[in-house]
Amino acid sequence: MRIRYRYVTYRYTDGSQQQLERHYRQLVHDALRQSHQSILQRSATWRPLADIRESAEMVMVKIELAGMKEEEIDVTLYEDALVVSGERHEDPEHNENVYYHEAQIRYGPFRIEVLLLLPIDREGVKARYENGFLWVDLPKLPQNKPERVHIERSVTKE
Repeated sequence: MRIRYRYVTYRYTDGSQQQLERHYRQLVHDALRQSHQSILQRSATWRPLADIRESAEMVMVKIELAGMKEEEIDVTLYEDALVVSGERHEDPEHNENVYYHEAQIRYGPFRIEVLLLLPIDREGVKARYENGFLWVDLPKLPQNKPERVHIERSVTKE
């Protein structure tokens, strides 16, 4: 959704509240017009629903990708991010002479980016796709625990 900001100064130039109300109505009208345009100019890429959980040992990502095949899903692990992308296709056989009453299922290309703030054990990463859900387990690398540093006393000469 694209939001544009407009600088507004509220003043009573004619001594009444009518001008302020007129200005407010214009702002509401502009906001509704912008939201209507953004609905019509919808982005082609969508983001599936995802759960991102973290424990002391692992980051777990669960993504809802119902109706897709495993080979249609790309999972890429970058230095500081996990990117899941692909494309969900609508069944063309069932679209002839059909009119939608409601269309809530998203089709087309999708992309999810999960920022990884901690180092990940790349050898231990596991991904599985089952019953319309993709699970990606990202085990954390063990972090060095802070160690107490002994302070040596300096010998002072007198």
